Amino acid sequence: MKDGTRAGTTLLGMAGEAVRELPRPSFSAAATTLPGDMPTDQPGRYPLDLRPMTAGSMLDHERVVVTRAATGETYRNPVSASLYALAQHTDALAAARHPATGDERSPGVQALLTQAGWLRASQDSNGGWRYPVPVPRYGVRPGWYSAMAQGLAVSVMLRGYATTGQRSFLDASEGAVELMLRPLDAGGCSHYDHLGRPFPEECPSDPVSHILNGAVFALFGLCELSRHRSGTVHERVADRLRDSLAAFDLGYWTRYDLRHTAPASFAYHCLHVALLTAAGEVLADPRWPAVAIAWDRYTRSPASRLRAAAGKGRFVLKERRARS
Repeated sequence: MKDGTRAGTTLLGMAGEAVRELPRPSFSAAATTLPGDMPTDQPGRYPLDLRPMTAGSMLDHERVVVTRAATGETYRNPVSASLYALAQHTDALAAARHPATGDERSPGVQALLTQAGWLRASQDSNGGWRYPVPVPRYGVRPGWYSAMAQGLAVSVMLRGYATTGQRSFLDASEGAVELMLRPLDAGGCSHYDHLGRPFPEECPSDPVSHILNGAVFALFGLCELSRHRSGTVHERVADRLRDSLAAFDLGYWTRYDLRHTAPASFAYHCLHVALLTAAGEVLADPRWPAVAIAWDRYTRSPASRLRAAAGKGRFVLKERRARS
């Protein structure tokens, strides 16, 4: 018994040490303004530095980002294309002599315009981009719209408009927001509470999933369009999301969504922290980073990290068994 206890303690200690030494993902919140940034009605640097996240992006023959589906086939993914475009735009601004616009001939700006051009050309008559793949976790079949895709595309196309002056980019952004805020039962991407406040759904499903990271990315797109319009369309979304944050807190970690009680992966938990930090800057609301600070403390506790890793592992195994 003593030997077994000692062995178990040693294994637990080894596991704790391994979890403690996991590299922390890099999701730094970028400054919302730069010296010489564009006027307040024009987007500058994106609130989050997405360059580390998109470093391994795959491009097709037209240099549009593609994602590999579970079948092994690739498809053009509006979220992946937008993340890449915004990362490249950040890189262009960081390297430019004139940070307000970047150099239109720079590879980063050209990459942004390539993705923006594809988004504009492939936007359907509803104002969105349908996904050709299912999402088994939420019971969603191919053909769904994503609020995350809508919001990110808005951020990309507003920068396309700022760079080129082409009104069609702005029109496409407005169409994307209209679909994003359309209720789920009307074919849109938002779930409304009893106060009439929308929660943008990354993956619209029944029952609703309420995925945190996708909703905040959608919020950023709304904020940028609101700033361009001098409007307030983002405020009800921001209020709904901020009031929902407590539901994502497990007391030791965060949840990826509100449909499942499993803890998020380490990477997504760190992304939550970065997104809330950035949201506090975008919205000038200290309540967001206050939550981010509390969530960040969880990552500094080996016990919390081990508990989260174990909980996530059990959830993944359960999903795999259910599919087999």
